[in-house]
Amino acid sequence: MPPWKGHGRRANMIRRFLLPLTVLCASAAQPDVFIVQDTPEPILVLSRFLEAHGHKTAVEDQSHFRAHMKTVKPRAIFMYLHHTMDDDIEASLISYAENGGRLIVLHHGIASGRMKNKRWMEFLGVRIESREAPVYSWDVIRCDFELIQLNSRSPITTRGVHYPGTTSYTPSDEPSAEGKFPVLTLPQTELFWNQVFTDGRRKTVLFGMKGVTGGKTYMQDRAGWMMPVGKGHVLYFMPGHSPRDFENPGYAQILLNAVECELPAN
Repeated sequence: MPPWKGHGRRANMIRRFLLPLTVLCASAAQPDVFIVQDTPEPILVLSRFLEAHGHKTAVEDQSHFRAHMKTVKPRAIFMYLHHTMDDDIEASLISYAENGGRLIVLHHGIASGRMKNKRWMEFLGVRIESREAPVYSWDVIRCDFELIQLNSRSPITTRGVHYPGTTSYTPSDEPSAEGKFPVLTLPQTELFWNQVFTDGRRKTVLFGMKGVTGGKTYMQDRAGWMMPVGKGHVLYFMPGHSPRDFENPGYAQILLNAVECELPAN
């Protein structure tokens, strides 16, 4: 019989010693980062990177996240849902951010599929027009994606991030002039065109996007931003179509910074 199963002074001493260890182990086992996803292969690359940098992650589909979504209070939640987002998951993610959480939306978390949700786009302050709209028509562009650093004061864009070079870029906040900006290149991936902001200047833009295809250059200040919501924050980053995007060390570091860096007070 193990000594802690018996009676007497020695058994009581062992139980008193083991109980705090049990509590500590249970606490240590709790994930501090949740990733709600429906396309696991790309996001597992991000999960491994975060784990290598000291974060315990839980990569879950909607069904598994639903089982404890009202009880978990992680440091950050990544939203990486491409297909249908269930109403209760939508409500839970919004509530998490508004009550002090750090919600990090990736790639197709803002795309045409999200227009089917009741509150999501209004909550994010973004509108997507149809592909046939006469102004700001929605499009998905596949090419080399240049992620342009537009905010050199934010630790999210700077802490530990190596930009191999610069590129010419004209910010879409007109009137603007062309300049040289630090850039990360994500080859042969997907960018989104015309995510229309509907909430004025609430957002702090962090990154622009640039891509060239069919002889046309696409540039918009939409590849990364953050904003306050209630007591918490939402951050959005457009890259993430393929595992290769998350394998880029600069982009991976940016997402780590999004989890770790202090954000402005609301």
